Amino acid sequence: MKKNFLIISGLLLLLMVLVVVSLLSGSVKISVSSLISLSLDEVQAKIFYDIRLPRVIISILVGAALGSAGIILQSLLKNNLAEPGLLGISAGAGFGAILIFLLPWLISFYFVTPVSFVFAFLTTLFIYLIAKGIDDKYSNFISSNKIILAGIAVNALLASVNGFLLLRAGRSVAQIIFWLNGGLSGRGWTEIYMAGGFILTGVFATVLISKELNILSMGEELSISVGLNIKRVQALCIFISSVLAGGAVAISGIISFVGLVVPNIAKIMVGADHRAAVVCSVLLGAIFLVISDLVARTIIAPSELPVGIVTSFIGAPVFIWIIYRSQKFKTI
Repeated sequence: MKKNFLIISGLLLLLMVLVVVSLLSGSVKISVSSLISLSLDEVQAKIFYDIRLPRVIISILVGAALGSAGIILQSLLKNNLAEPGLLGISAGAGFGAILIFLLPWLISFYFVTPVSFVFAFLTTLFIYLIAKGIDDKYSNFISSNKIILAGIAVNALLASVNGFLLLRAGRSVAQIIFWLNGGLSGRGWTEIYMAGGFILTGVFATVLISKELNILSMGEELSISVGLNIKRVQALCIFISSVLAGGAVAISGIISFVGLVVPNIAKIMVGADHRAAVVCSVLLGAIFLVISDLVARTIIAPSELPVGIVTSFIGAPVFIWIIYRSQKFKTI
């Protein structure tokens, strides 16, 4: 317990340091002394309060949301490869966003975030209803395998529809591709106001159900024997993960590997106890995305990369290492 407390405290301290570094870094330099004394000139103040500060907040929110959604889905489905993209949540949000991008540009800008969030939630609900409908009506829970299969099928369907719409996008294709690759460019306080409350509520709910996730990890039959209402917990987990993933994707587009890699690293660091692993996953997700966004906007400054490219570049080798480690220690 003491070890986990020290790890979580260290991660929180690291996140605070990274936030300061991210706020000060960029094509326009801001010194620590200027920030502390609040002696920013007009240009620096504009950049700091209207661009960098909301962007860092969004990085923390999105990273925490994807980390939380990932650990919920991995625990629910008892599969370390589970993440929002596997169940089609990200593809559902992408479908909603593409539809908006195909509308006249005066309408598109404001509605991308709320519409993609709604479509992510509807996609998750659709997957849950499919899995529930094909499950044994006499069972006290929905089979995890059926949830995964329903998610894969819906994800494949939405991917094909999104591909078709992308071919028909015309002049909007570049804008759609940038969004699908995930990016925080141009995001600000409006996106925080729209989705921040949902994400924070979802993260808090994830912490609250960490005890149930511990019980669920023992298996459905054993969980029922200790009095856990499996169907209710499954529905709650799917609902929370859809809110988290939908909110994250609605703000930033589709960002890969955060929801996949972060929960696995969290469990390596603090163990299988979800009371610690959930908090660790939240902090690691925020750290991962703050670092990735910092790299994305500084490595080729004044231009920038979509942050999803950076997370994939960092996350892919880390995930390969996790697979190697899992096979070595026979944890899969």
